[in-house]
Parts: sequence; C-alpha cells; structure tokens
Amino acid sequence: MADTWGDFKSFEGKKFETFDSEFTKQTSELIGGQDLTACFQCAKCSAGCPVSDKVNIQIHEVMRMLLFGMKEVLDTDMVWLCTTCYTCQERCPQGIDITDILFGLKNIAFTKGKSPQGYVTARQGLYDTGRLYAPTDWEREDMELGDVPEFNVEDTKKILDKTGLMKLKEDE
Repeated sequence: MADTWGDFKSFEGKKFETFDSEFTKQTSELIGGQDLTACFQCAKCSAGCPVSDKVNIQIHEVMRMLLFGMKEVLDTDMVWLCTTCYTCQERCPQGIDITDILFGLKNIAFTKGKSPQGYVTARQGLYDTGRLYAPTDWEREDMELGDVPEFNVEDTKKILDKTGLMKLKEDE
C-alpha cells in the first residue's frame, strides 16, 4: 500500500468507544444508502476494485464502517481515491449502489473540511479555465499537438454553477 493522505491509517490500535447512529442515518439517506444493511461483507467489491492496493481501507470495510456509524470513514483514502469505475457496484451480489454512496461521502467529507490537498485549487482551476491541467507549449509540441482550440469557459462555468459545485464550501 502506498502512503496515505487521510488521517485514518488503520484499524490497528484504534479504539472506538461509541458509534454514531445519526451518522448511519445520514449515510443511509444518501443515494444508494438505503441498501447499507444488505451488505454481508462478501468483499467482491474490494476484490474487483482497481485502487484496492492504493488505499488504507477497502471498500467493503467502508460499507461496514458506515453501517456501524463510524465517522472515521470520512478520513479514509477510499472516499477520495475511488475512480468511480462502478466495478464494485457491478460486482455486488446485493445490488448496493456503492459508487453512489461514495459520491455522497465525498460531499459530506468536503463540507467538513476533509479533502485531499489540492482538491480546492483544482476545483477553482476547472471553474476559471475549463480544464484541470493545461500543457505548456513545449509539452504540446513534444506530443505533436497543434495550438489549443478556442474554448468557451463560460459554458463550463454555467454547468458548474447549475450543479452547485462551486457553492460547496469546506467547513460549512
């Protein structure tokens, strides 16, 4: 496993004195969250996950943490490193909308100020320029690409404004 960014490194030595039933209720109200109790920990989701070797907590463990009301789930890498490939969801024999739940967890984590370094900057860059990364002229030349086509960033801003992405603030 690679170095992790989240505060939650492992279960080892961790003592959980109370579980937050309100957090379980909140997550069960996420899209797909109503199926949390159907998870029987078969781990097919984790077995098919393309980032399972990069995260500190496997996706089936995330599902268990949610069921137990463990807010520490918001400090795990899996919430942000999920590639949204939907493999976990497709493999789930219970039909749980796992990826949709992770989208909701990202929103909860972000509003609580728990996001990877650079996320806020990248989000603002997308809004301002319409892209996450702009290759330099020499990179474009190296890749034998022509000039960057004209791009109307106003369309991107309109989409991001309508979806409310830019209204989300950390620590709200």
